[in-house]
Amino acid sequence: MHREFSWPESMDHELQSIEQLEVGNAGQWLQSQRAKGLDDSAIHLLLALASARFVDHHGPFLGHGIFNGGPMLRAASLLPRPYRNLALLQQTAYVVDLLQQPNYGPYLLLEMLPFIEDTVEASRAQLCATIESGEHALEAEHRLVGLLKTDSAADVHRLLIEIALRQFHENEHRLLIVHRAAQLMDDTRGWTWVEPIFRPAVQYLGTHPIVRHPDIWDVPEDIVEWHGSVANIEAAVEQLIDADYGDETRMLREMLYLRLPLLEIISVTGAEMLCRSGFDAHAVTGIHCILDLLHDSAATPRVKALAVDAALLGQRTRRQKAQRSTWRQLLRPRPLQRTVDELRDIVAHDGSGFYAMEAAGGMLLAGVDATAIARTLMEVALTTSGPFDAIHNVKMLWGQLLETRRSRFPEISWKHLAAGARVVAETAKESTVDVAPIMSLWHSMELFKGH
Repeated sequence: MHREFSWPESMDHELQSIEQLEVGNAGQWLQSQRAKGLDDSAIHLLLALASARFVDHHGPFLGHGIFNGGPMLRAASLLPRPYRNLALLQQTAYVVDLLQQPNYGPYLLLEMLPFIEDTVEASRAQLCATIESGEHALEAEHRLVGLLKTDSAADVHRLLIEIALRQFHENEHRLLIVHRAAQLMDDTRGWTWVEPIFRPAVQYLGTHPIVRHPDIWDVPEDIVEWHGSVANIEAAVEQLIDADYGDETRMLREMLYLRLPLLEIISVTGAEMLCRSGFDAHAVTGIHCILDLLHDSAATPRVKALAVDAALLGQRTRRQKAQRSTWRQLLRPRPLQRTVDELRDIVAHDGSGFYAMEAAGGMLLAGVDATAIARTLMEVALTTSGPFDAIHNVKMLWGQLLETRRSRFPEISWKHLAAGARVVAETAKESTVDVAPIMSLWHSMELFKGH
C-alpha cells in the first residue's frame, strides 16, 4: 500500500505550513517561527525537510533546498542580525519558489519498505550497485532505508560520498547534495532526520549516473601539512590551467608524488579560473567540497584518493576550459587600503566585475581583514540579487573565505575573494528585478532591524 512518509504531528504541521506558503508571506512566517523560539538553524532544518518532502530530486535538475541551507547557515554566522534575517528570508523564498515550480512536483515523499541483505557489507554493496546501475532509482531508496536500519548513519554517509565522487565529473551537484546535506545535519542536530534528508540524494545519484571507477591509490596522511613556495604553487597552477580537460588527474598525481602542496594548488587553480573566466558561483563550489574532504582527518584514504582524482574534473571546469579564448588576463592588483563601504560601492556598481576584483584583491594584499571583506561581499550579494543568485553567491563566498583562511600564502590567497567579488558584481548588474520583492519584505516586516 502506498503511504506518505510518516512525520510526527508537530513536524507535519510545520512542513504543511511551508508547503502552503506564498513568498509574500515569507517574512510573516519567519517572525512566527521566531515567536515559537526557533533559532536560525532550526528554521533552516525545517526548510530542508520541506524540500525533501515536497520536491522531486530524480533529476536531471534537483531542488537545492536540501543542501544550500548548510553553507547559508555557516555564512550568515558572519553577518550582523539584520543581514542574517535577509539571508534566511532569501533561503525561505527560494524553497517556497521551488515548491511551486512545475518541474519539481507536485511530489510527496512516500514511505518505503526497507530492503536488507544478510550482512551489512552485502547491503552496502547492493545499495551501491543499485544506484550506479542507473535503472533502479526507487529501489535504491528502499535499500537506503534498509541500510539505515542496520548500519550507522556515519558509515552510510561515507558510502554515499564515495558514490558521489565517482559521479562528480558528470555534475558537481552529485557531491554537493550529499556533503552539504550532512553539514546541515551536523549544524542543526538534524541526524534524527537522516532518512528524509538522504533519500533525495539517493534519488539524484541513482538517476542517469555517469560513473567513473578509477584505480584506488594511496594518499599520504600528512598531505594537509605539505608546504612549498609561492613560485612552485603558481607554476603548478599554470600547468593545470593550461592542461587539456581530463589531463588534470594525471598531473595532480604527479604533483603529489613530488610532495607539492596539493591542496593549495587545487584551491588556487579554482580561484584563478574563476577570476579569469566569466563563470558563475558554481565554478568553485564543487571544488570547495573536494577540499573539505581532503582537509578532513576523518575521511578515509579511499575517499581522499577519489577526491584528488575528481578535484578538477567537474563539468564546470570542463565548460570553463572550453571557453578559454574569452578569458581575461589577470594582473596582480596593487595593495591599497580601502574601507568596506568603498568596496561595497564598487561591487554594487561595477557591471564588468573587473574593478570589484581589483579592489577586493588590493585590500587583501594591503592587509585588510578577509572576514570583513567576505561579510561586505555577502551583504552586497543579498541586497542586489534574488533568491537563486543570492544563495549561490553567498555559499560561494563562504567557501572562498574558508580557502583564504586555510591558505599559508597571502601573496596568492587574495585570488579567492577577488574572484568572489567579480561574480557578485556581475550578478548585481542583472538581478535587480528579482531582488525587489525580497527587499520590500525585508523592510516591511522590519527584518532589517537588529533583532
